[in-house]
Amino acid sequence: MTVPRRAHTATTLPDGRILVVGGLDGDSYLATAEVYDPVAAQFVTVGTLSEARAHHIAIRLADGRVLVAGGEGAPGAPLDSAEVFDPASNAWKRVGSMRAPRIDHAAALLSDGRVLVAGGYDGARMLALVDVFDPKDGVFHPAAPMSAPRSEFTATALPDGNILVAAGVGGSVRLATAEIYEARLDRWRQTGPLQARRGGHVAALLADGGVLVAGGIVGIHAVATAERWSPATNAWTSAAPMRETRFGNVALGLPDGRVLVAGGENDNGSTLASVEIYDPSANTWLLAPALGSPRAVMAAALLDDGSVLFTGGWAPPEAWASCEVHLPKPAE
Repeated sequence: MTVPRRAHTATTLPDGRILVVGGLDGDSYLATAEVYDPVAAQFVTVGTLSEARAHHIAIRLADGRVLVAGGEGAPGAPLDSAEVFDPASNAWKRVGSMRAPRIDHAAALLSDGRVLVAGGYDGARMLALVDVFDPKDGVFHPAAPMSAPRSEFTATALPDGNILVAAGVGGSVRLATAEIYEARLDRWRQTGPLQARRGGHVAALLADGGVLVAGGIVGIHAVATAERWSPATNAWTSAAPMRETRFGNVALGLPDGRVLVAGGENDNGSTLASVEIYDPSANTWLLAPALGSPRAVMAAALLDDGSVLFTGGWAPPEAWASCEVHLPKPAE
């Protein structure tokens, strides 16, 4: 990349390029963005955001544009602003603001093309507040709040058009609760509780419509444990644990239905280069070839050939501008 980045985002565009946005270069918050062209195998700078931001969310809209919202523009200064990138013109446009500044929030695309943005931390308290961004008017509209404030949680779009949010931090405690947003009715309903109170974990949609969550912090420790939510039972059950404890890592659903996790930090505070792949049919984790550099707080995105582009991150005190492409071995 043109600069080192961590706490940034990476989003696959409709033409197969990868949009990389914002983040931190050392202690400097970035307003720059760049696009990776897999054909030329190079990065090109694309415009400048209206505000520098890190720890934000990025969601590709149904029309191929990318919504970027919230995050932090300076230490302890969450943002309520949002902007949209148009890959046709490689330009940014400011859109309406959220009702509150947010960091450690989560977002997911609804089946009607709107974007649910939920929870997070506004600089003073955790939020149950939910906004829905409508790309037709560029405005965030109020939606029903979650039943509990939460940050450092996950939001996963389900095949039926609903959104599952899971665990996270609520005030001074980690949560084992999960709830589903029913977009058609603008309401939330509870699932069964998770097996563990966790925050800072990762989640991925499974081929059967269920959701896998893995890792994160339970109590004061990073964990290797994982669990699965089933839409048939609305309950969580334990899944096979990862081979390493990790948080601050990435997770991606692969085209063949498996789930890849990579990097992060373990419970001893060491930055990881290891990569693991979960096979939901066998309920097993297999080690994959490791990253060339240990990376935490990186970003990853799928390329059209099924490989994964890993960008930036850091192994304190070193931050990376480097990137690497990983081609997961197909399931046998």
